[in-house]
Amino acid sequence: MKRLILLAAILVSPLLAKAQSVNIANKKPLPDSVVIAISDDDVFSKCFANCDLNNDGYVSLAEAKKATKLYLDYGGRKNIISDYSFLKHFPNLIEFSIGNTPNESIDLSVCPKLEKISLRNGLWIKEVTISHSCTPQFYFPFHDDDIVIKRIRTDKF
Repeated sequence: MKRLILLAAILVSPLLAKAQSVNIANKKPLPDSVVIAISDDDVFSKCFANCDLNNDGYVSLAEAKKATKLYLDYGGRKNIISDYSFLKHFPNLIEFSIGNTPNESIDLSVCPKLEKISLRNGLWIKEVTISHSCTPQFYFPFHDDDIVIKRIRTDKF
């Protein structure tokens, strides 16, 4: 019985590894340069549709670097974003709108060119970190007096 289970595990493991590198919706391998794979049924992915310049269904690193506007507030309560680490691939953002998030803080210091930041959907946000040189206009939710804006140096010495 142990041999049968071991044999099954050996046969199935390559299939599982391959499934992780394929976009299940499109059955296409994901290129290494992809930041976001866009699918029709994913509210979060619809937020990135304007960043997909060649309409191939992916936001590549090059496309992310060209993006100047990113509005993640589409979809209301269906669109819950808890990890914003992908923002490091969008250094030229000028306008940003946060999505529905359970996070209490967000680090936007990776986007030093921001001029407009909307936190209207960030009802739980208590702290926003921005680049020291960044002087954006903020659009706050109703509890704006509770939000702390923290500035950090992001330039390299």
